[in-house]
Amino acid sequence: MKQSIRLGTLGGIPIGVNWSVLLILALIAWELATYVLPAQAGSATGADWIAGALGALALLISLLVHEVSHAVVAKRNDVRVRSITLFVFGGVTQLEGQAHTPGADFRIAAVGPATSVVLAGFFAATEAVVQRASVHGLAVATLSWLWGVNLVLAAFNLIPAAPLDGGRVLRAGLWRHSGDRNRASVIAARFGRGFGGALIAFGLLGLLYSGVVGLWFVLIGYFLYSGARAEEQFARASGAVESLRVIRVMNPRPLAVPRNTTVPDLVARYLWNYRGDALAVTDENGFLAGVVTAEAVMAVPAHRRSETRLVDIAVPLAAVPLARPDGPMGDLLERMMSHDGNPALVLDAENRLVGIVSIADIQRATTLVGGAPFWGTRHR
Repeated sequence: MKQSIRLGTLGGIPIGVNWSVLLILALIAWELATYVLPAQAGSATGADWIAGALGALALLISLLVHEVSHAVVAKRNDVRVRSITLFVFGGVTQLEGQAHTPGADFRIAAVGPATSVVLAGFFAATEAVVQRASVHGLAVATLSWLWGVNLVLAAFNLIPAAPLDGGRVLRAGLWRHSGDRNRASVIAARFGRGFGGALIAFGLLGLLYSGVVGLWFVLIGYFLYSGARAEEQFARASGAVESLRVIRVMNPRPLAVPRNTTVPDLVARYLWNYRGDALAVTDENGFLAGVVTAEAVMAVPAHRRSETRLVDIAVPLAAVPLARPDGPMGDLLERMMSHDGNPALVLDAENRLVGIVSIADIQRATTLVGGAPFWGTRHR
């Protein structure tokens, strides 16, 4: 999930929001101002909209605190955090690597719903204080809605279905029982697919009987189903390649091209005889500057190819995982997924480029060792 607006950093962790947050903020403010608050407070329309906007903003802050709690506990359990991003369906905390023990996995997952419960208690206590001060109307109605929605978020997140926090808790328990993290992940993901499918079916029925409300269940169900499917595929691929070394999976004949090369020059001079799915990009001094995928090249519109250089479509080196030929493939796969599935550059002991690993390379390796094809990405 890409950040459209950067809010800042916390402990070195970039925090931002996706543009879709603006949509959900507007919808929540509209629902509060037109339905929830007038029903509870009987207030004026102008004041309703101000309270609705403040309530929506408070909910956004609640979601951010929920995700920050995941990040804080992850760092305390020696798991690096790449970023926190809020979007239309909540938030995503991108981790670099996996929890090292079932206990750490449980703590990282469980702290999110626990934080939402604490927030619900805070808003409920604030509501009580406001009522004691004989302040009624919009303030009480907004606070009542906030503690209620935080409790709902906590309960929903505890459903044992990946990629929800409850799915992580289930995975941690299964991992502790069986000792096999990948198998535990597959089971939790299957629960997630089942729950997502049930929400989609419920939403479709809702569309027939209650109109647009059912659409939300369809969208949430689809998001959960897709996330669970990606996690299951990731777990299967990880199990298939975790015993392999990077050298067994990488393309051992990597191509390195100057970053000022245009797309037509790339095709004419390099790609006719190159069978890789990604290539390295170098700067004016010949040092590595990033990678470009075949998918990014093909996505350039025909009318813009002559003016598009590799530097315009390349993934910068800072966002590219690096590996050694003798490194474990399971660890590299995890780091690639935490970097949005970007290809990895493989360097020798003298930091010379000796290989590239792309998602397509992992797909081929997974198929060769008998695993299920891997097509997805993982967010948390």
